[in-house]
Amino acid sequence: MLIDSVLFSKNISRSQAKRLIDKLKTLGSNKFSAKVSHIANLPELHHSDNTRVMYNLDVINDAISKNKKISFIYNSYDENLQLKPRREEVYIVSPYQMVATNGRYYLICNTDNYDNISHYRIDKITEVQMLKIPVKFKRNIKEFIGGSFNLPKHMAEHIYMFSGESIWVKFWAEKIIIDALVDWFGKDFKILQKENDRILINVKVNETAMKFWAMQYGEFVEIIFPESLRDEIRQTAKDILEKHA
Repeated sequence: MLIDSVLFSKNISRSQAKRLIDKLKTLGSNKFSAKVSHIANLPELHHSDNTRVMYNLDVINDAISKNKKISFIYNSYDENLQLKPRREEVYIVSPYQMVATNGRYYLICNTDNYDNISHYRIDKITEVQMLKIPVKFKRNIKEFIGGSFNLPKHMAEHIYMFSGESIWVKFWAEKIIIDALVDWFGKDFKILQKENDRILINVKVNETAMKFWAMQYGEFVEIIFPESLRDEIRQTAKDILEKHA
C-alpha cells in the first residue's frame, strides 16, 4: 500500500518515486521484492516535473510552524509542456495549512493585498523561501473570522480547489450518481426532494468548481439555483455544441 501510494502520487518526480520505492522494498523480507517485481513493468505514470516538491513541503511546513510568510514563483505549463513562471514578480503569502486532495498537495494561504483564502498547487511552486515577516493574523481573513474555519467542510466546498466564496446550489441529480455525490461532497449535502429516478440536492460549494462538476456530470445533473450558474452552464454547453457541430 505504501509503494502504491508513492507510485500513483502526482506530487513527486519519477526519480523521487523510484528512490522512495527502492527504499520501501528494503524494509520488507527477502521474499517481498519478488512480490512487487511487477511494479517495474507498469507503464510510465504521470508524476510532477518539479523535482523540488519535497523541499517545498519542508520549507512551507517550517514557515507554518513558525508563523512566517513565504515567497515563491508560481508556474504553469507553456505550449512546450514546460513549467514557466506565470508572472515576473514573486508571490508573497501567509501559509496556514497544507492539504492533499485529488492526488495533489495544495497550500491554503492568504495572498498579500487580499482578505480571503487562496489555494496554490505545491508542485507548481518553485524558489520557495521563508521570510522573516509574520503571517497575517487569521482574524483578518474572512474564512477564519470567529474561529469558524472547518477544514473538512472547506475541502468539501472546494472540490477542485478553486479560490473564492462558496454559495448554495440546488440541482437535480439522477440516483445512479449518489456514490459520486458522496465521493465529491462527502455527506454535507441535503436531499430536499425525491422522485422515481432523481433527487433534489442542496449543497454549499464553490461556484466555479460547481460549474466544472456539473459539466463533468452533465448527463445526470440539472442545476436549478442560482439562475446565473444555470445560465452560465447553458451558454458553455452551447459553445461546446458549436465547436463539435
